[in-house]
Amino acid sequence: MSNSIESEEELQQKLSKASEELRKLREEREKVIEDIRKIKSKKKEKVAKLREIRTQIQELRNELKAKSEEIKQLSAQRQSLLQVINELKKEFEQLKNVDKVKEKLDPLQILRKIEQLEWKLQTSSLSLDEEKKIILRIASLEKKLEIAKKLAQIKEKSTESKAELLAKRVELSTIRQRIVELRNQISEKVKIYQQLKSQRDNIRKEIEALNNQLNELINKNNDLKNKINAKKEEIRKYREELKKIREMLKSKNINEIYEQDLKNVNKELIESKRKKVEEKLKSNKRLTFDELLILYYNDKDSNEQDSSNIR
Repeated sequence: MSNSIESEEELQQKLSKASEELRKLREEREKVIEDIRKIKSKKKEKVAKLREIRTQIQELRNELKAKSEEIKQLSAQRQSLLQVINELKKEFEQLKNVDKVKEKLDPLQILRKIEQLEWKLQTSSLSLDEEKKIILRIASLEKKLEIAKKLAQIKEKSTESKAELLAKRVELSTIRQRIVELRNQISEKVKIYQQLKSQRDNIRKEIEALNNQLNELINKNNDLKNKINAKKEEIRKYREELKKIREMLKSKNINEIYEQDLKNVNKELIESKRKKVEEKLKSNKRLTFDELLILYYNDKDSNEQDSSNIR
């Protein structure tokens, strides 16, 4: 019985130790699970931020593409305007020469000269040779008059060309200004774009680091879960062993008490029967075999007790 008690105490100590270890494992796992929740929450925020930055980057790309396309179109317009302006400048160079010629070819003077010659031809008495010269002179002046009229038309057109040239130059200046403005905007947008890309790359690294931490914690959580299950199994076995020991001890104690009670009951019964038998014997009545046995065993027990006392 002493060995059983010692085993029970030993098992109880092991059970207490295992229960304490289980408590610590559960606390450690709860902390790991809480850390997993925190990291997942942090990762969720980072992923949302990454998604937002990616959207901004895509919007910037579209904006930069649109501005670059606009610059391309404006550059084509500028080139076209430069060609028109160059052509108008050439025309003005020609007009400078026209102005010099026009000074010598005054249409009014030529016309008056023709009229004078025609009047002279009509009113004066001229020789054939003189008439011929006047007619040739009039023909020459008429050619000059035609040239002078054309020059006048060109001069008139030059005024329109100057207005067109001025308008084209204003348009060209506006386009150049817009191109400069767009390039400045693109330059600023590119800076923002680079900053967003840098932020995106940093957040990617942060998410990667969080994933690594998360994987470590998940592995640790699984390891702790296995340890907890193993510890539970260990505790279950200890409890089963304790239960068996306690049931065994309980059964042994009950048997001892039962045997002792049974022994006491038998003694009282035998003693009662012995007295009856003795009284019957004193009355000189015949005893049965069972009654003789009661007297015999009673004497035997008395002798054994006396012997025990002597020892």
